Amino acid sequence: MPAFAQLRNDDDNGSRQKPSDEETEEAKFRYNGHDYSMGFALGSTKMYANLPYSNPQPAYIAYLEKNLTQFLSIGLQVTVGDLSSRWPKNHLFSFNHFTSLDEHLNLSVGSIFYIFDRSYNDKLIKRIVGGIYGGIGIGVINNDIKRIASENWDNLPYATVKDNPTIEKNTLALYFPFNAGYNYRVRQFLCFHNGFVFNGNIQLNDCQSDYIDGYSPPFAGHKHTGVYTIMSIGARFYITRKEPDNLFFDQ
Repeated sequence: MPAFAQLRNDDDNGSRQKPSDEETEEAKFRYNGHDYSMGFALGSTKMYANLPYSNPQPAYIAYLEKNLTQFLSIGLQVTVGDLSSRWPKNHLFSFNHFTSLDEHLNLSVGSIFYIFDRSYNDKLIKRIVGGIYGGIGIGVINNDIKRIASENWDNLPYATVKDNPTIEKNTLALYFPFNAGYNYRVRQFLCFHNGFVFNGNIQLNDCQSDYIDGYSPPFAGHKHTGVYTIMSIGARFYITRKEPDNLFFDQ
């Protein structure tokens, strides 16, 4: 038998010290060794479109995440919520009850720490900071305008233009979500024995539509696309678990 084959065989037969059960469980926890997780969040929205003022409105979020690695995840997010905007000077307002679906990719700061220090989870500050993440994605939104001012602008006080705005009350549009947030993970919470994640997130959505507020006004410099944000707090629990190929945190 060749020498290198004998050495490999010796290693496979137990020359490498087997980790304890406690070390194994700790490595799995650090690895984030879970395949899928799902959760819910409550959020507050603001719209930045054709009308200058926006009141915060509620949003209800459900999401499903798949861990590709310990630092990288891909997920689906469904949001049902409201967006409102107004312009008191011209008596204009709109109220959008929207539904959106997006697919996103998130990467945590822990990936940077891991490059230089594989045991960074042992250090409290790095472990806390490592939960910060950023992400991008693509989605589709249904704009359902429930209430909108559509009077003839000629009859409005302080009207700035003579032409009426174009109004669309139900539209579909693509949007690009940009996420930044923080995940705080605990090994066990109440009945969730596979682990639990508390999450805070801010999402900026660049909507490729002029109608998230229902208006396409004839302003000389009006915005041809709209932006809205969602600030949310939520929780996610793991529903399946996968085993790491090796205990790389302990090597």
